[in-house]
Amino acid sequence: MKKVIFRKIAAAIALIFSLLTIVEGSQVLFGAVVPEHFVLKPLLIYNVLMALVGIIAGVIIWINCKRALLITTIITFLHFIVLFTVEFIFYSRGSVAEHSVVAMIIRAAIWLVVLVIVWRNMPKSDLNSKNEKNNIDKGKNEN
Repeated sequence: MKKVIFRKIAAAIALIFSLLTIVEGSQVLFGAVVPEHFVLKPLLIYNVLMALVGIIAGVIIWINCKRALLITTIITFLHFIVLFTVEFIFYSRGSVAEHSVVAMIIRAAIWLVVLVIVWRNMPKSDLNSKNEKNNIDKGKNEN
């Protein structure tokens, strides 16, 4: 029962954070809001698109699809890659606002928390079936 509750919390975090990102990012993207800092448009587009993917991930986590761990891992990995890229540009005096760096740190951290929750609360049967499949595949390779 605890695993279900934690999984639903992770899904809610993913859904709410993604919705907020879509709203805020779309307002800036379509000119409804003009921030005081420089906006790197490719980063803004990435964030809005990944928030759409985040909505899908939240639903997948909520319904406990076996792909929840995979999609959450991919999203987290991509956010960290973009975070490191944005930090590199920022520290090499590139055209990235400090606000963008902080936002990516928050985004990557939130998805890391979601990933850990999903990983820790996967049903044991899913983990065991993956281990059994790997063992079967290893056995085939040895013969």
